Amino acid sequence: MDKEIIIGIPLRDFDDPMTRLSNKLSLNERIQLLKQMFLNIVESFENESVDILCITRDSLVIEYCKEIGIQPFVSKSKGLSHETSEFINSNNNYLCWTICHGDLPYLTKYYANNWINECLKNEILISESKDSGTPIIGGKEFINSFQYGENSYIKHTDFFKKEKIQYKKVFHKELTFELDDPEDYKELLKNKPRWFKKLSQS
Repeated sequence: MDKEIIIGIPLRDFDDPMTRLSNKLSLNERIQLLKQMFLNIVESFENESVDILCITRDSLVIEYCKEIGIQPFVSKSKGLSHETSEFINSNNNYLCWTICHGDLPYLTKYYANNWINECLKNEILISESKDSGTPIIGGKEFINSFQYGENSYIKHTDFFKKEKIQYKKVFHKELTFELDDPEDYKELLKNKPRWFKKLSQS
């Protein structure tokens, strides 16, 4: 079966990830947390119609990708907006695409499959985090301009309106909640998704 969707998961590095959690977790704990969260996202999206690549320039992330059988996409550009643009331009032979941040702790196979199905139906599908970030974005319309950074959701949707690109907002917590700060981590400790319970036991 031909692959229908390309998914890019950006991971900046393992040198000092999730810095806003540094008062609560050691460097090694943050690295292990990010690795397991990334692995859960990969396993949630994996199926026969999907290609998954990790967008990174970091040698430690590339090494981890090889461990878990995920191909890295090493961009020649710098900055998330430019890296994702290069990724999409290099992989525009699919029916649809997705850029998914690596810190969505509640993603499950059910919501990942639902996302894929919706991407195949919509020009653009997008979610918004509590600080107006863009945890996940995708769709049938292959865009070459991304607006990551502060208030990226607003910047993305303003761009779509200007370009007359139809978009649909997704509200499910599984696709909007990013593990970004100590308050988010407190909530994670209360809810403990399955992958996190395994991490706690290891």
